[in-house]
Amino acid sequence: MMMKINRKNDYFFKRVFGHEDTKDILARFLTVVLSVPIEPDELTLIHTEQSPEYLADKASVLDIQVRRSKAHEKLNVEMQIADRGNLERRILHYWGRGYTEEIKEGEDYSSLPRMINIAVVDFDVFKWRDAAKFHGVFRVLEADEGVLFSDALEIHVLELPKLKRQPLKGEWTPIECWGLYLNNLEGEAMEMITAKEPMIGRALLVEDVFVKNDEERRLYELREKGRLEFQNAMFTAERRGEQRGELRGELRGKQEGILEGMQKAARSMLARDLPLALISEISGLSIEEIKALKETSENHNA
Repeated sequence: MMMKINRKNDYFFKRVFGHEDTKDILARFLTVVLSVPIEPDELTLIHTEQSPEYLADKASVLDIQVRRSKAHEKLNVEMQIADRGNLERRILHYWGRGYTEEIKEGEDYSSLPRMINIAVVDFDVFKWRDAAKFHGVFRVLEADEGVLFSDALEIHVLELPKLKRQPLKGEWTPIECWGLYLNNLEGEAMEMITAKEPMIGRALLVEDVFVKNDEERRLYELREKGRLEFQNAMFTAERRGEQRGELRGELRGKQEGILEGMQKAARSMLARDLPLALISEISGLSIEEIKALKETSENHNA
């Protein structure tokens, strides 16, 4: 039986889209996401290979960095399965770091390329008016008139769950086809999107070779292990937080019950005109608290 691959595994994602022998797949994917024709020979991969130890690190990020010489662009493509929070700020951080790395001492700022970040994520990030929208494109624009400040920054976020929640309709745009592929679509629907986007068929061939390679499979499983450990750690932390919250709620309820009992006893003694010091000693409330209760009772009875 053929091993079932999780296409959202970022090691697998990088193997399909980020190798020299699969630049045709990457070029087609970028063409669809950016809505501009891109040829494989325009792309130069910036190799960032990771050791097995790095792959096992559940907090590490695998990305695809590539230059597009024809347009003087540098692109960063990544798959994110786990929501670690602050995605927007993290993308801006990587964009800023990558952008400043591009200029050398003595060079003119015109040498800086456009920086394009593409994040494919398996969680919801934004709330769109259009329920079917899953691909957001962000640029820096003037607030009133929408004038573009600079083309140096462009960020794309593809939220896979939003696409997955839409009914399968049989007629898909190219970017929806790629999103469905990454959402682990199978069966007849997969045949339909492959017919519409033939390069997905090429990706499936790479997938077949991948699962038959023992070393690739080992590294994939190592990455899956790190991902599952991260998810388990997050679940455990959330559960502990809930338990602590429940415990704090129970303690708060008990404390409130005790306080109500003390106040009830104090009101009873106030009704009998007992000295405040004696009421304080018996009830456990401070004289100031007893005075406040007395004032509240008098105002209520007025």
